[in-house]
Amino acid sequence: MEKVEVLVDRAKHLVLHEPPETSSHTVDKFHPSLDDHIQKIYKSVDAYAPTTNYFLQEMQHDTTLATSSEPVADVLASLDAFRAYMKGANSSAMALEEALDLSAPISDYFISSSHNTYLTGNQLYGDAASSAYTSVLLRGCRSVEIDVWDGESDTPNSSDSERDSDSSSSDSEMEEKTEGGESRQEKPGKQQKESLSSRLEAKLGGVLRRKSVKSPQRPSDEETATSHMPVPAEPRVLHGHTLTKGTTFREICHAIRDSAFVASDLPLIISLEVHASLEQQQTMVDIMLEAWKGLLVDAPPDDGKLPSLADLKRKILIKSKCIPFNAEENPEGEALTPQNSDDKSPGQQPPKPSKILDALAKLAVYTRAYHFSHFDQPEAKVPLHVFSLSEKAAREAHVSHRDALFEHNRTSMMRIYPYAFRVTSSNLDPTFYWRRGAQLVALNWQNLDKGMMLNHGMFVGTHGWRLKPSGYRSGRGSSTDVIERRNLTLSIEIYAAQDLSLPSGDHSERGFKPYVNCQLHVEEPEGDVTADQDDASSDTEKSSYRRCTKSSSGRNPDFKGQKLEFPTVTGIIEELSFLRIKIKDDEIGRDPLAAWACIRLDRLREGYRLIHLHQCAGEKSGGVLLVNIVKQVT
Repeated sequence: MEKVEVLVDRAKHLVLHEPPETSSHTVDKFHPSLDDHIQKIYKSVDAYAPTTNYFLQEMQHDTTLATSSEPVADVLASLDAFRAYMKGANSSAMALEEALDLSAPISDYFISSSHNTYLTGNQLYGDAASSAYTSVLLRGCRSVEIDVWDGESDTPNSSDSERDSDSSSSDSEMEEKTEGGESRQEKPGKQQKESLSSRLEAKLGGVLRRKSVKSPQRPSDEETATSHMPVPAEPRVLHGHTLTKGTTFREICHAIRDSAFVASDLPLIISLEVHASLEQQQTMVDIMLEAWKGLLVDAPPDDGKLPSLADLKRKILIKSKCIPFNAEENPEGEALTPQNSDDKSPGQQPPKPSKILDALAKLAVYTRAYHFSHFDQPEAKVPLHVFSLSEKAAREAHVSHRDALFEHNRTSMMRIYPYAFRVTSSNLDPTFYWRRGAQLVALNWQNLDKGMMLNHGMFVGTHGWRLKPSGYRSGRGSSTDVIERRNLTLSIEIYAAQDLSLPSGDHSERGFKPYVNCQLHVEEPEGDVTADQDDASSDTEKSSYRRCTKSSSGRNPDFKGQKLEFPTVTGIIEELSFLRIKIKDDEIGRDPLAAWACIRLDRLREGYRLIHLHQCAGEKSGGVLLVNIVKQVT
């Protein structure tokens, strides 16, 4: 319990994908400008609605009343009763996520996924840190990536900075951080007081026993000789051929162990990108078996089929390269085809063909990674395979083999990762790839942009796994084989907001002129070859799906019931469509973001609602937007 409390304290400033039972929102009190609208709404509703049930069912479209065994409070009994209702969780514009069906095979789910998880900044010189794994796992991520390279042998006389980065404890990095996140320099003499055995234990993961130093002693001849011996190298995690500072694979594994199942007990997929030698691959295997003992899936399936989600609770799945069907036998390891060229960062030279250790490949039980060439290659027939495609390669596959791509993703796993030239860690638009059925759409979690907002809208309250819509799953000859496309008409009346956060870097609301920007993220017609190709790092959107209010002023603005309307939008799938709301500051030039929310359309509730907002950095702001939503889906 103490470890859980420590982890929660580490992530107190992070956006957590909360489980359904805790994702409700409440408001303590209303600002006078917003309360004026509450009073007007109450008078209107009280005069129109004959009963409370009529208001809740016909005006609020609350479908839970029919199945609820609890008595319904009379929310129209008085103005105070209506205020209490609007302050409570039942007024939220986002419905709770339905209970997740765990019986389907794992290919039938979308999975919240991270790309280059170890990076804390951009792709060229952002540092690698184990804390990045703690961060994303506590935020609901269920697939992380580790890039592993050969580490160099070290000696006890190595620099402090190298020693710090080689620490094998996932907690050590957090303990050596100041409140501002900067590494704290160790005091002179601290390294000298550290015993040789403790330093070696940090390198070898506990192979040597720790010996306590009771008093300063003169080192023996054996100790003097040993102090000059190099410490065997351990694999390191970093972004290859860049200026990123690495950390140890052992430290990453320990960080994952400590936080893998704090926010969710659903399985965690670890995508390994292995650039290490066969010798250090064996070290990787040893470290994983030790750090994740009892958590790994270690038995291959008898029937060769993917298991259900329920079968894999609290399990770690390794995704690693496996031996291609056309590879020659090699007792030590197998040569693999190099990665696609668009998987390389600018200036990064294509690596020599790597080899995969058999012991490492065997850890990939249900997620066996093979190089993708085409959908008819032999590996595509293996039920347990995973293909990894860059966003560019996936778009090309959609253009040239649209049906094959979709059919593959109904029954088999696919991971999509950002184009390598996104050096600022910007993100792709995940909705395009979800609509192609890809289970794992990996994003740069260190950068909050449109892509991450949409990812939040998809997975908030789901524990990181979301059942695919009808027609996207592996079932045949049943209702799961039918894709249901509908028509949408949407109207949002914007009344007022309260407790808005300011744009990043602003400290005074003087001159703050907020306005509301609403964007619909829906699928474009199939005939549009350029559909969904906007960069998720930019905030551009087709004007036909964007509406804005006029600006108001201050952190508690009155928008006076401005109405934003979206006429009939055809061919939508609610589970794969989103409403993204942004509060922006009306300035000359680029309007900075102040707050945002993103709601999946199947969870968008009608009626008089409060939209709960997040700050521009991602954390909950406490701010709300009072609206009236009319949604017709036919």
